[in-house]
Amino acid sequence: MLKKIAGFKDKNSLAPITLDNIQRAMYEIGFDKAFVGEIIKPLAIRVNNNSERKFQEWFYELHYRLPDEFKDDEFAIKLYENHASFIEKEVIKLEKETELPWEKQAEDLGHLDEKASKVQLVIRHRLSDIALDLLN
Repeated sequence: MLKKIAGFKDKNSLAPITLDNIQRAMYEIGFDKAFVGEIIKPLAIRVNNNSERKFQEWFYELHYRLPDEFKDDEFAIKLYENHASFIEKEVIKLEKETELPWEKQAEDLGHLDEKASKVQLVIRHRLSDIALDLLN
């Protein structure tokens, strides 16, 4: 799989993609501790179920796709209800960054509850941003 990743010369190229670095990046962009914990937990399970190397490759290749771990509407709605103010602020930031309304950005997420769509949009966009930032 590493051969598919353009520009990587050796197996250590993905080394910056670690749970600690992802967590640190989430704090740097303003995620609060409780929200970070709820996002890191499923990612840690993925690392434990696979290998760190497979996790690194998977995380790098997100490319603005929503990880399966966050596709459950009930989970996303619970995240929204626990962190509504934060999610709403992030949605506004994404609208400014992309110059698109959140509804347009979330069209490919399917016909979901509005709360779930907003959470999934934020998670998808920010985790993909973090993947790119960690390797730059």
